[in-house]
Amino acid sequence: MMQRWVIGLGLFGSAALSHAADSEGVEFFRKEVKPILEENCFKCHGGLDEKGHPKVRSGLQLISRKGLMKGGSHGPAFNEADHTKSMLLEVISYQNEDLQMPPRGKLADDQIAKITKWLEMGAPWTPEDADVLVEVHDPMAGVTEVNEKTKSHWSYKAMERHEPPKVSDPAWAENPVDAFILAKLDEKGLKPAGEASRAALLRRLSYDLTGLPPSLDEIRAFEADTSPDAWSKQVDRLLASPSYGEKWARHWLDVVRYAESNGFERDNDKPFVWRYRDYVIRSFNQDKPYNRFVAEQIAGDELPEKTADSQIATGMLRLMAWDDDPADRKQHFFDVMDDNVRTVTEGFLAMTAGCARCHDHKGDPIPQSDYYKFVSFFRGTEPMGRGGKQTEYVPTNEHAEERAKTLAKNAEEEVRIREWLKNAEANALDNLRRTKPELAQKVNNVGNANRWLVTDARSKPTTWFYTTGAPAEDWFTVGFRAELARWQQGDAPFGTAVPGLQARTPWTSQDIWLQTSFGLDVIPTNVVLHLAHDEDVEIYLNGQPVLNREKYTVEYERIPAPKAFLAALQTGRNVISVHVKQHEGGQFFDLGVEVDALTPADVVLRTDLRAASRRDRETYRRGVTRLDEISQYKASPGVEVMAITEGSPTPPPTHILLRGSAHAEGDEVKPGFPAIWGGADAAIPEPVADAKTSGRRLALAKWMTSPDNPRTSRVMVNRIWQHHFGRGLSPTPNDFGYLGMAPTHPELLDWLATEFIAKGWSVKAMHRLILNSKAYRMSIASEPKAAAADPGNDFFWRFNPRRLTAEELRDSILASTGELNLEMGGPSVYVPMPEEVLATSSTKGGKWGKSPPDQANRRSIYVKVKRSLLHPLFTDFDLADTDTTCPVRFTTTVPTQALAMMNSEFIHDEATTLASRLKREAPDNLQLQVRRAFQLVLSREPDESEIALSLAFINRLKTESNLSPELALQRFCVGVFSFNEFFYLD
Repeated sequence: MMQRWVIGLGLFGSAALSHAADSEGVEFFRKEVKPILEENCFKCHGGLDEKGHPKVRSGLQLISRKGLMKGGSHGPAFNEADHTKSMLLEVISYQNEDLQMPPRGKLADDQIAKITKWLEMGAPWTPEDADVLVEVHDPMAGVTEVNEKTKSHWSYKAMERHEPPKVSDPAWAENPVDAFILAKLDEKGLKPAGEASRAALLRRLSYDLTGLPPSLDEIRAFEADTSPDAWSKQVDRLLASPSYGEKWARHWLDVVRYAESNGFERDNDKPFVWRYRDYVIRSFNQDKPYNRFVAEQIAGDELPEKTADSQIATGMLRLMAWDDDPADRKQHFFDVMDDNVRTVTEGFLAMTAGCARCHDHKGDPIPQSDYYKFVSFFRGTEPMGRGGKQTEYVPTNEHAEERAKTLAKNAEEEVRIREWLKNAEANALDNLRRTKPELAQKVNNVGNANRWLVTDARSKPTTWFYTTGAPAEDWFTVGFRAELARWQQGDAPFGTAVPGLQARTPWTSQDIWLQTSFGLDVIPTNVVLHLAHDEDVEIYLNGQPVLNREKYTVEYERIPAPKAFLAALQTGRNVISVHVKQHEGGQFFDLGVEVDALTPADVVLRTDLRAASRRDRETYRRGVTRLDEISQYKASPGVEVMAITEGSPTPPPTHILLRGSAHAEGDEVKPGFPAIWGGADAAIPEPVADAKTSGRRLALAKWMTSPDNPRTSRVMVNRIWQHHFGRGLSPTPNDFGYLGMAPTHPELLDWLATEFIAKGWSVKAMHRLILNSKAYRMSIASEPKAAAADPGNDFFWRFNPRRLTAEELRDSILASTGELNLEMGGPSVYVPMPEEVLATSSTKGGKWGKSPPDQANRRSIYVKVKRSLLHPLFTDFDLADTDTTCPVRFTTTVPTQALAMMNSEFIHDEATTLASRLKREAPDNLQLQVRRAFQLVLSREPDESEIALSLAFINRLKTESNLSPELALQRFCVGVFSFNEFFYLD
């Protein structure tokens, strides 16, 4: 923080300084106390540093008695009324566990004794500096208020379109981007670097636009092209590549915290969330106008011309980490609201509104009420997981081809699964005939659908009617119809989750009454109840009490149906009524009713029969689950997506939550816009008949995508610049506020933002504009004077080299071996995961699947992103944080990176594959194999010295390490993957 200060000298002789004038006390301070303060306290609380900046940690200055009396953020350091209660004495005595000074270690006892005696004397001070005080004038003062000063901040002001400036070399600055860059360089006395080589340029461009390396043939063709538009043709070619959408979608997925699981202990999957990823890829490839792209993600289901894609887009609001068993459900609901507010305001507006959740923002003019205005836009969205329903079916014509392919693929899969299940049942039955022939005779083909009268949540949740208010006296009789009594509906289980099971319908009272029904054509003679409960349960069947249970169960209890239950069964409709009473309220309850028949499926699945192996049981369960999924998809009206839904066109009221607590409501707020931009309420139209949503998010989307919004276009062009030049014009792409960093080229940023809108919010148009600049084509060559004047290259006098991202690294290795599968879209794939990583999972087996080798070799954007199981190659090389919006991937250099490149199974497997390719393409010629390795991995020819060194290295491995020729070549391939030239872009 930049600060200004003055040294103020006061007048002496006041009553407060009478003690300081005492010669004995002053001398004691000078000789015994001041040296202790200088040695132990002045580093943080005294005077000015070597640059002239005040050293005033926590506001406390110990350079004068005035500073001692003024104190800091914890109050005065000296208590004149009772020196033993002085804050200074408290902290140096380590009486306060939370505040102990000096922090590096407690003072010696004699030092503490001297300071205690000095305070007892009244804290006398040397007269010459008793009243010296460094007054710190904080430029942040007042920035949290909405006033003329804050309205004039660059990012809160309206955009201004500046004409490209006149520069020293007009020929260099024909592109407007270059004019702005060169003008700043002229101002700073800097010169732009020369142009990079064509090979370096094409490699840079190819990775920037597609995330993949150029082939050697592509580089040669570009080097041979002497036409004036040779470069622009390469830009257009790569922008038209389908791989472009995959590369730039990955940038966007970082911003919106993309992951395919919920995180927390169980880390369950988010079903079909990969459709959102594919939507983003399609959007970039189609060059969807950015304003439409924004609107679809905020309110795609509310758009007048909504499509399947626009509804898929709202899955962005479901990507957060989500706790399926929070200790406080109400607080967790607002945690989810907070995640969406933070993601939207930071990701789309570079506005840290989330900092105002508990109080007014400490660094920007964002009052707490503004934060809750944003919350109000999302207040009506359904909580994820309510009733177990996290997905929606979206009717679609645009996905008809995808659906047809899926149906055909599913039909083939269904045949294979049914054949396998049939064989597994036959094998298990044969085993049962040998071991338990009497049971084998009882096996019949009653299917699950006929067998389960009421399903429990372990197979398929039953929807019950329920109420927590005292019902009518006849609530348990056959004639009582819960639906007519307007009882609510909810999916079992009820209450709070237990290990291994997610509760779907919460309740908080001490009593709950439930009702469901089932039909019978024939009355069974053997029935089993499956009951899980906490405290007292009364069960009635057709008006008759049939079962009472007290205390609780730790798992589902299998109870043969009592005689009273069997006697109460009747053909036609049967009504089960339940009363649960719990002193704490809201605990777990579920009930299933099953006809006790032994089916072929039982023979496979029941562990007590021991007729099938554990592996066969697990495979059988997965097969049955998959058949159910195939059946549901076949019957569905469209594609299944994870999307936002609202329960009503009239959301609940939104209140300011005091200190952010969901249990401390303050004033009500309405949807509205930040006070710094006028604070107007959002214009929400009255809901039409049969409306399912409130229209609030659509109002927010319209405001965000208005050409007058001062943030949206600025933020996106800053991100585009960032991913081409290594950092944004503003280096803090998620924070354009006072705590962020101002742009180095504000006029250029505004010019690009207005040009973005003028070009129809076309992202590809901005790529063309920026990539065709001379600034982008500068070399990375450094120049001593420029480096001394601008060591951080803040003014872009040369190009910044960058390391490949984790995904680019993996994809490039696969491309070099010839194994990279460029198939696009569809469900995510599982790459081989080290056993050591799987062992860290909180769930058995880590819920990590296995894809066929060709699928596992698809591009990294299609690899499953499971929050608790991220592949170490990705995390070692700085994968984005999946729990929160990630604006920048900071490049680290840590030992595990080198270890991964030397020792990981992936690297050695791919090196083996590359070595096989080299031998296949250049058989019996080691020199040609080395040359081919350089061509495939580095996209260039090696020189003679590189060939000689490589051959010597391979021969040394064979002679000194006794490696076989095959293994020596494989080790050479491991080494080539670690070349800096492979890792970095010039």
